Amino acid sequence: MTAPSWGLAVALALALAAAHLLAARVGSLPDRTQTLLASVGGGAAVAYVFVHLLPELASGGSELSELPLASYSPTAITEAGLFLTAMVGMVVFFTLDVRTEEGRSSTKTSYRAHLVMFGSISLIYAYTMPSLVTTGWDYAVLFTVVLGAHILLADRSLARAHPERFRHETRWFGVGAVAIGLATAYLLPPVQDITLGVLTAFLGGGLLMTTFREELPAASRTRLPWFIGGVTVMAVLLLSATVIGS
Repeated sequence: MTAPSWGLAVALALALAAAHLLAARVGSLPDRTQTLLASVGGGAAVAYVFVHLLPELASGGSELSELPLASYSPTAITEAGLFLTAMVGMVVFFTLDVRTEEGRSSTKTSYRAHLVMFGSISLIYAYTMPSLVTTGWDYAVLFTVVLGAHILLADRSLARAHPERFRHETRWFGVGAVAIGLATAYLLPPVQDITLGVLTAFLGGGLLMTTFREELPAASRTRLPWFIGGVTVMAVLLLSATVIGS
């Protein structure tokens, strides 16, 4: 990677780390403001999933069928490989979420489950970011916007449930996960595109789950114009990036 590419990757990683640090402040905003942010963020996440993430999984599946390993598996199954990986990611994050809801929010088990979920998302993001920048800086920026909004919206519930722990421990755990992921990418970069594809698919599965389970506010609390605005703006930006990059 070139120095400018690494500079952008570091800047995007810092932006996500800042989202971890600011999540508590989002949770203290007026309820109406939080609802507007959730509507815009949910709309942007939905657009990213359908306009970019799912098509990327489909094209990545076609590339998998060209690998030597694909000769040992039916082509249809091989091409579905990244979708299966995304499904596993969704199930893993959903399982953590269910286990958390089964216990009391103040228990150590629940708290640690949330830490694992938030930390793994940030670590995988930071690890894949340098490679993503080299393939398309525009998508890297938009992905950071979507994931940053997710962090702000998801972390606020933990900040409200455990204000002291979040202030002194949780947010720094997320920042540390970003730093570790970026450092690992520098020291041990992905040697093959398939590694990047699998990690991105796993992260995408988690994003799918959290988008439809957490980021979309209930119908009674959704500000429809803001939601549609988030969908429209993100979709236009992604389509513009696709046209420019083609």
